[in-house]
Amino acid sequence: MVRFVTDSRTAPTRKPSLRVIGAGLPRTATSSLQAALEQLGFDPCLHMAQIIPHADRQQLLLDAAREKNTDRRQKLIHRLVDGYAAVCDMPAVFFLPDLMDMFPEAKVVLSSRPNPETWARSCFESLGFFFTPWFYGCGLLWKTDRLWYRLNMHILDWCDENYKLEGRNIFTTSMYEQYNKSVREIVEKRGRSHLEFKAEDGWGPLCEFLEKDVPITEYPRVNEKKTFSIIKSIMIMKGILSWAAVGGVAWFGWKYVPTLLKGSTS
Repeated sequence: MVRFVTDSRTAPTRKPSLRVIGAGLPRTATSSLQAALEQLGFDPCLHMAQIIPHADRQQLLLDAAREKNTDRRQKLIHRLVDGYAAVCDMPAVFFLPDLMDMFPEAKVVLSSRPNPETWARSCFESLGFFFTPWFYGCGLLWKTDRLWYRLNMHILDWCDENYKLEGRNIFTTSMYEQYNKSVREIVEKRGRSHLEFKAEDGWGPLCEFLEKDVPITEYPRVNEKKTFSIIKSIMIMKGILSWAAVGGVAWFGWKYVPTLLKGSTS
């Protein structure tokens, strides 16, 4: 199974209260954090990998992100996260203030990379393609891909509105630093504590903050950079085959339909 392309998980039906908010940006080892949280008992944990393959979940996330009215937005967020014990990646990034207000007991973990330059480079190399017209063209015939592109365009708008991007470029050290600063301010404003955490730190700080015993296994390492390289290849090939099929149908119609119609009327 390739994450972000397919997802065999079903949405949870039980409704535990959200207990952990992974507030770190994408490409701060959020998939490894998801695996770690679930191993510690905060299961299931919602991640973008469980949203992208589902058009209905993408639309719900997009609707909530665009909603300006707090009450209506939080109702949509409840529909998105209810049943999950934890959330990380973009669902948490978009809605951190809401999630903290909706779930006052939830603990906040701000995942990060060793330095801003590492994040900016990794984020561009992994995600840059999915913000381009090339991705839009490849995925135009697929609803999930069209929604993913629209969601990415909203991410640009959202970041530009909140962090004043230069040239609408989110893959910068400035974006990373501004966002992390805003998380600290949001947490401080609510009188809450948070953990600033890197995957390289291992289990110790995370388990201490979440009051869990340290597992005997190594901290998870989910290689999403490799995953996104595979996803890019899949999207390009899917786009080529889809448009080839459309072209084949159009050619068949142009070549043979007039003859068939002429024969049926003679």
